[in-house]
Amino acid sequence: MKKIKLILKVVFSPFISVLILFLTNSNLFLYPLIFSLIVSLSNYRLYTNLIKGIVLSIIFSYLSFFVGIFGYGLILKVIEYIGITNDISIGNWFYTDLAFLISTFIITPTLTIFLNKSLFRNTKTKTSIQIMIISIGVLVLISFFHNNQRDDNYFNIMNVWHLIIMFGLQLIINQKYLKKSDSINSENK
Repeated sequence: MKKIKLILKVVFSPFISVLILFLTNSNLFLYPLIFSLIVSLSNYRLYTNLIKGIVLSIIFSYLSFFVGIFGYGLILKVIEYIGITNDISIGNWFYTDLAFLISTFIITPTLTIFLNKSLFRNTKTKTSIQIMIISIGVLVLISFFHNNQRDDNYFNIMNVWHLIIMFGLQLIINQKYLKKSDSINSENK
């Protein structure tokens, strides 16, 4: 029964988060709050300190969010300053898309996962880094194929961001318990 609860928590938390975003038609500034609250509520027993953990999770989520926004502007200015604005094109992508990719799909999720995982016990492992790299890699790959950025689209890229990064963070936070349940199952066979 514990294994089923654990799998439900890890898998359904990201979907619940995206469902809340979709049903409430939330603006972009509520995304970090919803992200941190879902992570906090689904893992409240795993914090090293509950109140401090929830407050810091909210602060860390907004910090990552604003680093992404300001990072986009900064990266855009650096590309323009260097003068390679006309030289960069990846398919239909231009230098503005490249700046968005770097800030929103590489820097922000790295910071989000790194800061949030620091609030939980047993997350400083090689597996954590592997999960983080895979999550960010999948997000970057999806961003190359995702062209529809309308807000009314259920699978807009920010909802996909939420889904993938929260799933990766849930795997990182709960990796000890997932491994433990696997070892118990293999011993019972």
